[in-house]
Amino acid sequence: MSDHTLPFMVGLAAATGGLEALSQLVRQLAGGHHTAAYVIAAHMSVPQEGIWGAVMSRESSLRVRELQEDQPLRPKADTLYVAPPGFAVVLNQEGKLTLCAAEASVGQAVPLADRLFTSLARHCGARCAGVVLSGNGSDGSYGLQAIRESGGITIVQDPQSTQYPAMPLSALRTGCVDLTLAPAEIGAHLGKILSGTRDFDALQALQGKPDKFSELFQVLSARTGVDFREYRTSTITRRITRRMLALGVADYDAYLAACRADAAEVDALYRDLMISVTRFFRDPQAFEALKSSVQEMLETLATAEQRCIRVWVAGCATGEEAYSVAILFLEAMGGIEVVSRHRLQVFATDIDPQALDVARRGRYPITARADIPAPLLERYFTLQSDTIEVTKSLRGFVLFSRHNIVQDPPFTNLDCISLRNLLIYFNGGLQDKVLARAGYALTQGGLLFLGAAETIGALDRLFATRDPLHRIYSKREMTRKPLAVPPLPVVPQPAERPGYAGGRAAARQFDNLIRVLAPNGVLASSSGAILRILGDMSMAMAPSVPSGPQTDLKILQPVLRYEAASLMNQALRSRVVSRGQWHALPGLPRQQLCLTCYPIPQSDVAAYLGHPSQPYGADSLVLIALDCRIEEDPSGPAVPPEPGAQEAYIRQIEEEVGTTRQALQQSIEQLQTSNEALQSVNEEMQAANEELQATNEALETSNEELQSTNEELITVNEEILANSARIQHLSAELEAVLHASPFVMIVVDQALQVRHASREAMTLFALDHLPKSGVHISQCAPVAGLPDLVNRICRVFSSREAMVEHAEFAGQCHEMTFTPFYQCDGRALSGVAVTIL
Repeated sequence: MSDHTLPFMVGLAAATGGLEALSQLVRQLAGGHHTAAYVIAAHMSVPQEGIWGAVMSRESSLRVRELQEDQPLRPKADTLYVAPPGFAVVLNQEGKLTLCAAEASVGQAVPLADRLFTSLARHCGARCAGVVLSGNGSDGSYGLQAIRESGGITIVQDPQSTQYPAMPLSALRTGCVDLTLAPAEIGAHLGKILSGTRDFDALQALQGKPDKFSELFQVLSARTGVDFREYRTSTITRRITRRMLALGVADYDAYLAACRADAAEVDALYRDLMISVTRFFRDPQAFEALKSSVQEMLETLATAEQRCIRVWVAGCATGEEAYSVAILFLEAMGGIEVVSRHRLQVFATDIDPQALDVARRGRYPITARADIPAPLLERYFTLQSDTIEVTKSLRGFVLFSRHNIVQDPPFTNLDCISLRNLLIYFNGGLQDKVLARAGYALTQGGLLFLGAAETIGALDRLFATRDPLHRIYSKREMTRKPLAVPPLPVVPQPAERPGYAGGRAAARQFDNLIRVLAPNGVLASSSGAILRILGDMSMAMAPSVPSGPQTDLKILQPVLRYEAASLMNQALRSRVVSRGQWHALPGLPRQQLCLTCYPIPQSDVAAYLGHPSQPYGADSLVLIALDCRIEEDPSGPAVPPEPGAQEAYIRQIEEEVGTTRQALQQSIEQLQTSNEALQSVNEEMQAANEELQATNEALETSNEELQSTNEELITVNEEILANSARIQHLSAELEAVLHASPFVMIVVDQALQVRHASREAMTLFALDHLPKSGVHISQCAPVAGLPDLVNRICRVFSSREAMVEHAEFAGQCHEMTFTPFYQCDGRALSGVAVTIL
């Protein structure tokens, strides 16, 4: 939290070659009217003790104080503080400058500047600035990001003016630098910032009038292609205020004119609005909570061992959070050593190309290691003298790309989306739009990770809360309409297939052969479908099932039906004849029936017939014969048994018992195989069902969107065709007028791009060709005696009134007319037409 009782704090970081740079800087600082305190964090060797303080006292009119151990001081304005060698200086919670031991790992530099800058950002907020001067290593880079995030000013010495440019270059690579100046220019500009007014009440008043920023938004959109109109107005105001403070500009209209005249300032404001600042494992408690949710999610995923886990980190900035999320998922899935690349994909996106370049390199200041747990630092990073680098194996799991979450279509089938510290920069409507896109992109049960100051708002119908403290949500199960299952098509039975002709000689022989083996019986396929009924089967048929050739074994009596299935399997597997037991059936007094199965491989049938057996398909066949016998009348006279009849009966019983045991074993094996197959099929069906449900939802949503989009496109297309014809006609008229005009005339837009020019203007300003995008007015050739057009055009933009001036150049007196023109609504200023007569 910012302490407003403190003066404006300026941290100065320097190392090798920095003493000379500091001398040049402090010469430009004058005491008496400033309200700032300066603190030097310098890498110095022991022999240099006292030199820095002495040099600063000689070069600067500011008071110079050397800090002492165990003597914290509250900083005062117009004072320069120097820490002794071997100590780091920080601003503590009480608002006092405190010395602490400068400790570092072996072979690595002490992050003196990072510690100072981070403490200033934490306790001063926007009332601080960080300056990085000449030196080796990367100290100060991480701290500048903290100052930038808190709203402070960040300045770096121009690398071309340094003896050792490593520290300035490292800071510039972060993309968080406001100004790059020579040391003397830094001192002068700090004086300009501090001596100027910081009363931006007029700018703050514009928050209630977002349309006042419309012209600046047009300049930004023309330059960057990003629309900031739906960003939170307070965020826009703070960032504009920061840029005005960095430039020493107190008036919004003056800053707007500076953006029109200088494309570099537009780029700087764009980078400032991006706020490309993040850290590894930012808020460790939230990441621990996310790790628990990820582990629970992976346990509930039925196909987690096979399919790819997809994660999206939106607004990834320089990539620290994207790598942190990737590490978290890798650890939850068993570690990077066991997870292959096709198992995990992390999509990291941002609209800041400079930040994405840093993320792809994966190289960060050594101070970043303080945010990474030691075990993870050893496995996923390579430590160097002044930097840490993400290992190549970890970079392989993360794909960085430029993506505008507001305008570009989202990724799909995602298991987790991180929008941390992104929604806070959007207004309410844009937040709902982004969250709705996230809900569409997530799979059922997918995780949504937000920042501490962000919520799902009114979209609790779409997301369920998993951890309200750490802002972790999951996508709710969506209600689905039952799918209409069409009836299965009726497949013709083999007997109905065309091409079957029983008149062939081979077919007749085959029929005669099976009739000899089974005068009464059926010819069935291996699946149990009855292909032929031979003789009289009425005794074996169930009374409730109508007879007919186009059915299966269900036509048999239950006791025969079950035995027939067992005998068929036994006969087909062993390729031997299987015989069942004798059964007494209800309604058949003194009659017993027995089934005998003859296996007939399909290859034998084809070989016998000389061609494939078309009526019987490609299955093996089974001939089931029905035998019948008459029991003796028990009331008649006893007939003495024949010799050996008892032994034959015992053998018959033993054979039946053996057959029954074999059939039972066959049934058990078949049941086990069927159970395994059913389990496998059940798992596949569950996975397929989930995929189909997700696909169906996506298709329904896509269909509705496509229908709506199609209707809109038809309407828009008709309007475009009409507008295109009208624009072509107007363009032809405009070109004709400009070509025939004997006057010098140019048309300039909000970004000071020359969009149109007459033939005389092309000649006067030495323009060979005018592209469709136009050229900046600064590219026009200077004309001797012609007044400054940029200054006058900017004045017309500010006043919104036409202006006429007279000037003498090229030996003649000319009248210059600057006329503003507006868009169709008559309120939004489009540009200025300049005419020279």
